[in-house]
Amino acid sequence: MTRFFQFLTCFVLACSSAFAQQATEADVAKAMDALNAAILSADAQKLNAITGAQLSYGHSNGRLETKAEFVSSLVERRSVFVKIEISNQKIAMMGDTAIVRNHLSGDTNSGGKPGHVELDIMYVFRLEGGEWKLIGRQAYKL
Repeated sequence: MTRFFQFLTCFVLACSSAFAQQATEADVAKAMDALNAAILSADAQKLNAITGAQLSYGHSNGRLETKAEFVSSLVERRSVFVKIEISNQKIAMMGDTAIVRNHLSGDTNSGGKPGHVELDIMYVFRLEGGEWKLIGRQAYKL
């Protein structure tokens, strides 16, 4: 009977650990959705809420932006996304850090010029104060 309870305890712990991992990945996926919604709306409050203070935001042309530059570029409409579609998303968890890789197909309208981009992107999120914050991003054109 003791062995049964030991086995049951191990089984419950293993299942709860797997469930916690899945829930965390789901939270990171929600953070990705929140990031894309904030980019589309160009809402400074939402953009500031989803990004970490030390954000390093890399564009597909090699340009890097700080958090302040990233937010102001969107809010001031220098960079405009009209549509964002995400596919092939993969999330790798490493404690309080997550790496997200995905494909972005998007329509832009920056400077009054309509455009379309096909990008693969790597994002780095860190758990800060119980919330997932974007701390790094690098895109490249296909």
